[in-house]
Amino acid sequence: MRLKFSGHVHNIVRRSENAFDVDGTRVDASVTSAGPARFEGRNEDSRRRVFVVRDGDHVFAQIDGRPYRLNIVSRSAAASADDDVAQGGLEAPMPGRVTRVAISVGDVVKRGQELIVVEAMKMENALIAPMDGVVKSLAVKVGDMVAPGPALVVVEAAP
Repeated sequence: MRLKFSGHVHNIVRRSENAFDVDGTRVDASVTSAGPARFEGRNEDSRRRVFVVRDGDHVFAQIDGRPYRLNIVSRSAAASADDDVAQGGLEAPMPGRVTRVAISVGDVVKRGQELIVVEAMKMENALIAPMDGVVKSLAVKVGDMVAPGPALVVVEAAP
């Protein structure tokens, strides 16, 4: 399967019930159901709680409280840039309301830093910096309604 996330296409191959290749790197993990669309993944290093919903060619996932929106792509779609979010751009994982904005344009941010929080389905989804860099654009304020698609914030990699 090929999944696109933040403009990058990742190749995922299931090798066995508990083994996957992600971009050529073997990942061993056991996955058990914890209810509808909820899973617990475990490897030798850690345990993670995962919520996953597939809607057509989109996969919405929340891993340990962090939201992700992935697109399932074909080989031809992976090569095109039609639906790419700007490099370093973050979009809403699902429709919701912005409840917190922790940055401004020009701010220096660290990878993993919380930038914006979107509340959807009574869950807070923190959008985090994908890399160390500088906030180049910010398209929302607290109270705005948002949906997947346009970048809410763009972080440019630090030189």
